[in-house]
Amino acid sequence: MATGRTRSRITAVALVAMLASGGCASGLGKNDPLPVKSKGGAEHAARALIDRLAGQYRLRVEDKPVSKEFRDCFGKNHERANDGRFDLSYAARAELPGDEHGKALRPMRKKLEAEGYEISGYREQPSQALMDAKGGSNNFFVSVETYGSGNALVFSVNTPCFLPPGVKQEQVSAPVLAAETPRCQSGRTPAHG
Repeated sequence: MATGRTRSRITAVALVAMLASGGCASGLGKNDPLPVKSKGGAEHAARALIDRLAGQYRLRVEDKPVSKEFRDCFGKNHERANDGRFDLSYAARAELPGDEHGKALRPMRKKLEAEGYEISGYREQPSQALMDAKGGSNNFFVSVETYGSGNALVFSVNTPCFLPPGVKQEQVSAPVLAAETPRCQSGRTPAHG
């Protein structure tokens, strides 16, 4: 059972990943082609990454995820489309004594780096292990960290925005911003009258 602190951390990791990727907008432009993947394909890719990492230390990840949430994508300027684009936040855990957590991260880190991930956070302290990375062929954000009471590791994966197969990508525009009141050279708003 996840503790409130652990749930908050998983939510924070998902939020950081979303913000780091600029929502679901790609790094180049809001109407650049999105990668195509079904929800089932996204879930399978996230779970396969978790299983590959856990396999580096011969861990068995529980079948039932800690959390799984498909969300509508929004661009970094709050653009919204109605073409079914989505992203996924997926987390699962594996039992492991806390004093082995730091040691378990080492081969996982090597695996991620070999797959083209950039490690952005890393701590090997027993029962307080943490690793954050982003990249790979799917541009996923992944985090592995001590979970709950310290006798498990949680693996979290956040995907970029995907477009479902067979759907034409809608072109989106930024929301209209309210017109700003002109300012005088002094920096004050002109008086009305």
